[in-house]
Amino acid sequence: MNVLKEWFIDLPWGKVALISWGNPSGKPVLLVHGRQDSAATFIPLLKHLPKSYHYVAFDMPMHGRSDSLPFGVVLTRLFPVCVIEVVVKHLGWKEFYYIGHSLGTEQGLFYNAVFPGQIKKFVLLDPTPALQRLIMEDFSEFYEFYDKYYSNYNSMKEDKLYSKESAIEAVMKAREMTREQAELILSRNLIKVRDNLYKLSWDRRIKLMAPTYFPKEYYKTIFCKNSPPILYITSKEYLKIGVKRRIVIEEYLSECQKNDKLIHLRVDGNHDVHFIHPERLSEQIISFLNMDVKSKL
Repeated sequence: MNVLKEWFIDLPWGKVALISWGNPSGKPVLLVHGRQDSAATFIPLLKHLPKSYHYVAFDMPMHGRSDSLPFGVVLTRLFPVCVIEVVVKHLGWKEFYYIGHSLGTEQGLFYNAVFPGQIKKFVLLDPTPALQRLIMEDFSEFYEFYDKYYSNYNSMKEDKLYSKESAIEAVMKAREMTREQAELILSRNLIKVRDNLYKLSWDRRIKLMAPTYFPKEYYKTIFCKNSPPILYITSKEYLKIGVKRRIVIEEYLSECQKNDKLIHLRVDGNHDVHFIHPERLSEQIISFLNMDVKSKL
């Protein structure tokens, strides 16, 4: 699918990069990536989706071609909800579909809780690894995020430099990608510093974003109340989640399924299956997007 345009919007701390595909007159679809990623994560999937929709993605601050935030207090997982709000207002959308991956799914769920009725359908791509971070089994685990952040505060200001080859090889190994896939996933994240030396545009602080710490009943209420229809897609990573946390996630799913609002699709592949093997889930996504929202799931 050909790119329609790329542009930036100005925010108090810097620029946010946007990119769009498809039919600008079609139904709007917002694409929100996860941690240490960028809008490029949706490119393979878009090749399998209808051109009749208007797809818009953006790079979250500290990712891709968007600017980082100033150094200061520890970052929270809720801040990106404010960025989504600004992007949606910029686009002038009153209603839209939402496709998110990993942390981008969690942020969409929080956005819907704050602005109910705007999101008409959710496609959540492997949300469980992100959602399980909301479940702190003891307070010391919660404290650890803050301790690591401030203990490493000064070192995180220093950019690590890589050769292009070493960056590609690292992504291939860590995310089980081919060379071509690794080059694509890095296409918006590698910044050339000097000859054959690059830095990654994603900010090292995002690895230590503090989780929220609320009762599970709180999450069940805000995620399932006023929820639109949801296509919840899980990869084999789901089985790696601890049993206690998996039980809580399954409680979320059961709560959302009470009103026939959720389809749970299991797909063979890793956390990036939407990128590595988009053909394994594209048909189900198309059917879901085309489905009459009044129909029973």
